[in-house]
This record gives sequence, C-alpha cells and structure tokens, in this order.
Amino acid sequence: MFDRSFLQNPIFEYLRWLKTKIRYQSKYDYLRIGYMSKLVNANFGRYNMLARNVTVMNSSIGDFSYVSDGSVINETIIGKFCSIGPNVRTGPGKHPTHTFVTTHPSVYSNPSNLLKNFSAKDNYDYKKEITIGNDVWIGANALILNGVSIGDGAIIGANAVITSDVAPYSIMVGIPGKLVKYRFNEDEINFLLDFKWWNKGDEWIESNADSLFDIKNFIKLNSVLQ
Repeated sequence: MFDRSFLQNPIFEYLRWLKTKIRYQSKYDYLRIGYMSKLVNANFGRYNMLARNVTVMNSSIGDFSYVSDGSVINETIIGKFCSIGPNVRTGPGKHPTHTFVTTHPSVYSNPSNLLKNFSAKDNYDYKKEITIGNDVWIGANALILNGVSIGDGAIIGANAVITSDVAPYSIMVGIPGKLVKYRFNEDEINFLLDFKWWNKGDEWIESNADSLFDIKNFIKLNSVLQ
C-alpha cells in the first residue's frame, strides 16, 4: 500500500485548499471558506461562513449558519441560523459494544483507512446521520454522536458530549449531556416552533429584528398578525 503522506507538504496542501475554496465559492453565493478548511460532498445555503481549519464531509449547512475554527462536521444536516463553536465534532463514528467479540473495525467491517481488513463487507450497521435544527447554538469542544437529532433553538454547552436526542429549546451540558432547563416556557416554545421565524424572508427579518430581543414582546406582536 502506497504511503500517501510522502505527497503531503505545505505547498500541495495550500493548492488543494485554494482549489476547494474557488470551486465552492464559485458555486454558492455569499459562502466564505476559511484558510485550510476541507470540504468533501458538502452543500450550503446562503451567507455561510467556515472559519480556519474546518472540515465538512457528507453534510449540508442551512442559510446564515456558521462553523468556527477547527470544527469537524461529518454526516450532519444543519439548519438555518446555527452557531457552531470552535473544535466541535459531529459524527465521529461508532464501534459495536454488545454481542461483537471485538470493537476493532478490521474484523467486523472493511474500512479503507486501515492497512489490512479481515472482513469483505460491513457487518455493523448503525444510524450515521445527525440532524441539527434551526437556531441551534453548539458551544466549543462539544461532541455530537452519530444518529442524534437536535431540536430547533437548543443550546449545547461547551465540552458537552451529546449521546441522545435533544428537545427543542432545551439547554444541555455535561458528559453525557443532561438537561439543565428550557429556554422558554411550553407555550412560548410551541409558538416559536409553529411560527418558524427562520423561514421568513430577509426583508421580514430585517424589519422585525428588534422584536427578536424579547420573547414575550415577539409573541405579542406576532400573535396579532397571525
């Protein structure tokens, strides 16, 4: 097996990044890709920003969402207006922990990154895709495991490890992630989930931005309009 690391050097890495940056920023309006970020099978909305050394693989990112330095986004669908902090990791992969005698993938799977495999096919099937709703804030160094769904408006605290689904507008912290509280009361959450302000047009958001500063005022103003 050829050792590809012989081909890696700063010049080639820079040229590879430059090619990726030009290709993706030509395809998507208002997309900005930070220095040395890597993209593989990535899809974007509008006004997306990737900071330095971000990796996005087999994922999509909705309008206005951004990803901060050093984050790795894998097998993830991200909604609109999401704030992804630095060094966040989604979809790190899974290994079997029950029934299988070994957790090493060379025996039960056939990954391309290993020098030798003992299996001709993948015998471990798990849900890979992660879904992150709209207006979600994920703090620095958080880890989101495969198959997890995070609801609209949720907050994931720094350094949290999220192993199961997260309810809309909940605040989760710790290892594993545990519910601290909800951002709003039940009626307010239901109103926001029904209203879906993130799907409004740019003109509406610009005209109504001030009302987004206070949940009670926001509901009062928009209840009259509905």
